[in-house]
Amino acid sequence: MVAVADRLMTDGAVVVTVAAGERASGLANMIRQYLEQILADSPEKRAETAALRGRLGLHAREGDVTVTLAFADGGVIIEEGLREPDGVISGEIEFLMHLLAGRANPAWEIGGGRLAIRPGLHRPLFAYQAYHLMRLPGVHLWSGLPRPPVRFMVGAAAAATLLVVAWRIRSSGARR
Repeated sequence: MVAVADRLMTDGAVVVTVAAGERASGLANMIRQYLEQILADSPEKRAETAALRGRLGLHAREGDVTVTLAFADGGVIIEEGLREPDGVISGEIEFLMHLLAGRANPAWEIGGGRLAIRPGLHRPLFAYQAYHLMRLPGVHLWSGLPRPPVRFMVGAAAAATLLVVAWRIRSSGARR
């Protein structure tokens, strides 16, 4: 087994390693590049990575490709296949990338059947912890929910205003 290591920051000591080296799948290489980018840009993400321990499985359904991200002392090892993961996130690669970038909401995607999260029994929150780490900095939990149409929002605001006005008129008329 050949390992390729890329040191991201000498001061953060975070290393992303692709265990399969040149034979790595496209998914493993995409995840490596993604992790390198977010870790290079964020000292908070580097600290979070250094503290996280466990194994996250990612399953891209369209090619039935799986990788395991092993968070260990000072870095991440990306292995081909599912290797005793503490949690698995499964979906089409497009939805996995949208989820990580904050353009998709996990609850919405799970409800639509485009994404599945299988937590481990002994570490049920690990998949969420790893998702939190891999999310782009500044993306909050409810990012990615579909936005209601502007007409709907304007109509709802107008209806609420009318209700408040009617209530005030009625309550002022009752005092007389």
